Amino acid sequence: MKKYLVSMVFALSALVMLSGCIVSEEKLTDKIQQSMVEYEQGQGNRLEVTDLKLDKSGDKGYKGVLTGKLNGEDVTYDVTVSDAGDDFDVDWELRK
Repeated sequence: MKKYLVSMVFALSALVMLSGCIVSEEKLTDKIQQSMVEYEQGQGNRLEVTDLKLDKSGDKGYKGVLTGKLNGEDVTYDVTVSDAGDDFDVDWELRK
């Protein structure tokens, strides 16, 4: 019984440690939106995000579409997110 209890404690500890390293999709979405808005502000533009949809792409990445308004005009961006170890790399391109 003692061996079983120690095994369970070890397994739960490992699970908690692993889940602490994983970023939830909701947090990732919020960070991407914030990064894009701040970048556009730095360029002298105003970006208002309407929606960002991300889909899992491979083991460590996401692809998605962000819609919103850039300086009052409707825009759509193609967004690519890749896992770069400790952080995520985000690239986006304005659709024409």
